[in-house]
Amino acid sequence: MTRAVLVTGAYGFIGSAVTRRLTDAGWTVKAATRDPGRHPSTLSAPVRLPDLEADPVAWDALLDGVDHVVHCAGIAQASDALSDADYRAANVDLTETLAKAALRRSKGRFIFLSSIRAVTGPVAPGVIDDTTPPAPSDAYGRSKLEAERALRAMFAGDDAKRLVIFQPVPVYGNEARGNLHALLRLASLPIPLPIGRLTAKRSLLHVEALGGAVLHMLDQPDVEGGIYTICDSKPLSIAEIVAAFRMGQGRKPRILAVPPSILSSALTLLGKGALWQQLSGALVADASRLERTGWTPTDDTVQRLSALAAAPHSAD
Repeated sequence: MTRAVLVTGAYGFIGSAVTRRLTDAGWTVKAATRDPGRHPSTLSAPVRLPDLEADPVAWDALLDGVDHVVHCAGIAQASDALSDADYRAANVDLTETLAKAALRRSKGRFIFLSSIRAVTGPVAPGVIDDTTPPAPSDAYGRSKLEAERALRAMFAGDDAKRLVIFQPVPVYGNEARGNLHALLRLASLPIPLPIGRLTAKRSLLHVEALGGAVLHMLDQPDVEGGIYTICDSKPLSIAEIVAAFRMGQGRKPRILAVPPSILSSALTLLGKGALWQQLSGALVADASRLERTGWTPTDDTVQRLSALAAAPHSAD
C-alpha cells in the first residue's frame, strides 16, 4: 500500500495543519479544495473537489493514486445564518458521496473529522468520551452525528477497521476563529475582567496535535477503527484561558473574583443569558482510548495559548 492520501478541505484551518504534518512525515498528499485557484501550492498542488451532483466517475478520479482519505471539508462550526439543509449538504451528503468513492477505489483508512458537538451541546455536565450517548443540541451537531452514523453503516463488517472518526473538542491555533478567538479578543481589552469565579473546566485541542493524531492513525494500520474523542491532556477554566492569553501578551492577568450571581444577572439583563450558560458551564473530554493506541496528547496548553496570543495580529 502506498503512502499517498487524499485530504479534503486541505487549505482550511484544520486541513492545512493535517496536510503539513503528513507532508513533513513523508506522505504524498493529494490536496482537495472547492477552489484550487485561490490557494498557493506551497504544501501540495491543489485539486478540485467535485460538486455533489457530479458523476461518480469524477469522484472516483479524485481517489486515483491514493489509498487513504482524510475528510476535513465541511462546515466547521455552528452558525445561526445557516439552515439545517446547509449543514446536511456540507456535512452529510458530501461525506456520504466521498465515502462511496473511497469504498469503490481505495483500500486504506477513511478518517473523518467530526466534532464533540455530535455528542453534546457547548457545555456538558459530565466527562465526554467515545462511549457517551450522543445528544447534539443544534443543526451543526446533528449533521455531524448523522454523517458519523452513515459512515458506520457504510464501513461495516470487514471494512469497519478502515473507518476512524475523530470527535475533537474546540481546536486552537494561529488561524482559529470561533469562541476561543472571541476570548482572545476579550483578553486583549485593557480592562480587568470579572471572570475569576468561572471555574468550570473546558477541554481544548491544539491543531498540530490533531494533525499528529491523523498521522498516527495512518502510520498504525492495525489500530482499531471507530470513534475517538480527542483533546489536550489538561482542561482549563475560562479564567485560566484568559490569563494564559494575557501572559502571552506580556500583561498581568487582571482577573476579578466577582460572584457568579452578579455576572449572571448582568448578562441576563443585557440579553446574553445564553452566553452566561456557555461561560459558566463545563465541557471536559477524555481521550484515553486514543492514548491507549500510542498517541500522546499535548500537555502544555497554557504555554501554547500564550504563544498564540503573542503571535502578531492574533486578536484581529
